[in-house]
Amino acid sequence: MKKLIFICLLFCFQITVAQTDADYENTLKNIITSYNASDAQKIFDQFSADLQASYPLDKLKAFLTKTLEDQGKFSEFDFMDKDGGHRYLIQSESDSIILVIELSPDLKLTKFTTE
Repeated sequence: MKKLIFICLLFCFQITVAQTDADYENTLKNIITSYNASDAQKIFDQFSADLQASYPLDKLKAFLTKTLEDQGKFSEFDFMDKDGGHRYLIQSESDSIILVIELSPDLKLTKFTTE
């Protein structure tokens, strides 16, 4: 009986810390909304502490400014695969990019790169 309880608790714990497709979709929607508003701070606030340290706010602001100038606002996204992270094809007014993100158990971004 103790074994069964332990297995149930372990299973429940894994469910509560696993990120869902909806978590990724919501995070990506927030990124796109913030990007289109040129609000780097709002995106930066979604970064984990480690990502904030390696990808400072000024670097993120420069990325947003350059990408908005080159490609315009983002309009839609499509999930591609999980090769090296959750990869999304993001359409903009004039082109597209691939954004790769990863989420921690507390739904903070631990990876934020483009290809």
